[in-house]
Amino acid sequence: MEKNKIIKITPDWISGFTQSDGSFVINYSTVKNGIPIRPTPVFNLTQSKIDYDLFVEIKNHLGIGRIYNNRNNVTFVVRSIDEIVEVLLPLFDKHPLKGSKLVAYNIFKTVVLMIKDKKHLKLEGIIQIMHLSYFMNKDTSLRTEESKEILENKLKLKYGTLPIINKDCPEIMANLSISSPINLEFVRGLVDGDGSFNVSFATNRRRVSVNFTVVCELSSISVLNELVEFFKCGTVYKLPSKAARYQVQSVDEMLNKIYPKLKGIKFNTIKQNHFEKTIKVAELIKNKGYKTNEDLQTIVELAWDMNKEGRGRKISKSEYLSKFFK
Repeated sequence: MEKNKIIKITPDWISGFTQSDGSFVINYSTVKNGIPIRPTPVFNLTQSKIDYDLFVEIKNHLGIGRIYNNRNNVTFVVRSIDEIVEVLLPLFDKHPLKGSKLVAYNIFKTVVLMIKDKKHLKLEGIIQIMHLSYFMNKDTSLRTEESKEILENKLKLKYGTLPIINKDCPEIMANLSISSPINLEFVRGLVDGDGSFNVSFATNRRRVSVNFTVVCELSSISVLNELVEFFKCGTVYKLPSKAARYQVQSVDEMLNKIYPKLKGIKFNTIKQNHFEKTIKVAELIKNKGYKTNEDLQTIVELAWDMNKEGRGRKISKSEYLSKFFK
């Protein structure tokens, strides 16, 4: 992240960023005393390590959690029940998530409040918690019925036949249909999380294109459909990887629909730089085109290295230019 960059954190931005890059998880461990299964609620946000300063600002803004670094990523983690109850639940209740992320949050909240009330220290309580939360992130979870059965067998080993519990939990579905439309701050967070602005260069012909995308898990495709309504443009595609993508590829839509909505804000990540360059390229294509070598080189010098310093391109910048500069 750029030094001295102004970072703006708002509740709706956090909600949008969480929609993209956050997760609500109930981890399980085994203990020797009392109920042998112990649930631990965990909230985390994960991004590239270049956004470490942003995560420090998030931590300072919320006043909770811890930050962890590894070679590639930075992660903001909240495990404290009190911090979750006092800070995160009020935030996400007032600034709700959407789609499958809202379902996961409602399950998370239900379990957190059960743990706060010490219900996890009773056999019926831990069984209810496991039933509710074990597969709460169906699209991304690596958990299996076999791994759940291993935990249940630990309970059976101590208590014998397990009691039958009431599996209904209406509070989880509460407010799913009472969701306010997305707003600009939510979109800003969403794009900072899993959005991208790109300039593409065809290598087999003289063609430059711009595109704006936002990706999410397939079970939250409703969020992307809301983007179509918010921007009054774009298309949503289902992807083979249990994901979905919102995409805008038209220069006119980029300039007349996307830019007017986003020009008054600043993204908290490198997406701001990518946004500005993509819009500049769209304006160059619209106003001058790139039929001349001079105009094409202007666009190449502006945008070739904007994402991953050009390492994502199939060929180098010099190789590309040599194809068209005779």
